[in-house]
Amino acid sequence: MRKISIAILMTLFFHTISFAQQKNTYQITKRIETYITELEKVGFSGTVLIELDGKKVISKGYGYRNLEFKERNTPNTIFSIGSLTKQFTSSAILKLEMQGKLTTSDTITKYFQNVPVDKSTITIHDLLRHQSGLQSNLVGDYDSISETAFLDTLMKSPLRFKTGTDFSYSNIGYSLLAIIIEKVSGQTYEQYLYENLWEPAGMETTGYSRPKFDTDLVAIGYGKNDTVWGKPTSKNWNGNEPYLNLKGNGGILSTTEDLYKWHKALMRDKILSEKAKHKLYHPKIRTNETYNAIYG
Repeated sequence: MRKISIAILMTLFFHTISFAQQKNTYQITKRIETYITELEKVGFSGTVLIELDGKKVISKGYGYRNLEFKERNTPNTIFSIGSLTKQFTSSAILKLEMQGKLTTSDTITKYFQNVPVDKSTITIHDLLRHQSGLQSNLVGDYDSISETAFLDTLMKSPLRFKTGTDFSYSNIGYSLLAIIIEKVSGQTYEQYLYENLWEPAGMETTGYSRPKFDTDLVAIGYGKNDTVWGKPTSKNWNGNEPYLNLKGNGGILSTTEDLYKWHKALMRDKILSEKAKHKLYHPKIRTNETYNAIYG
């Protein structure tokens, strides 16, 4: 996803020493609140959720979701979460693997026809870890494009390096994963994620359009000098979802409260098994790569 500021959303989790726990929690919470309030005075705008010692201690809005009308952010403000979308795409792939419908070692030739030789060895694992060699973007996030045109352009695009040998962040690789999710599940991308990830986690304010968002609660994006970028819900979409330049790699809308529910769900094995989460957090590393690798 191209870098566009949609205000700021934070969900932070801290674990403190249990000595004098209640007193420490209160003091730390007050220090954090003071710090964020000072940040707000110099322009910070967003919502913040913080957990200390397993307990939610802060869930507040700061600044404005609509600067013109002075509408303040609250814990219910809806943001485009940008490339945090990718964690849901990767989790959906691992859920499908748990269900026996694919494996991350599958090559894309299993799901797409007319794959050129240079891309015939790309696996789902390669797409997940941004080691496919695919370019980052084909066109703009909100440019109209059909699935046929998207795939045709992608397959004809030159690779940046031989698959599996290096790292290069690829948004279109995650869009390709979104198509695979739909092919394998027989559902739309958003519906599969809702039924298998979000609904079990209790996340009813996360998605592209299925939640039927109250658009008054959607944050307006701003650029430098408060130039108005607008709301993601007012951009050029393919009906109820973004076009494939963005679908699967960005653009999902959510709140800090819903992302906190996702965090809680990942602490259990209800949605992703321990094996799947280990795969999510501890990827197979590339030749000559160390465990300092930061992308799962």
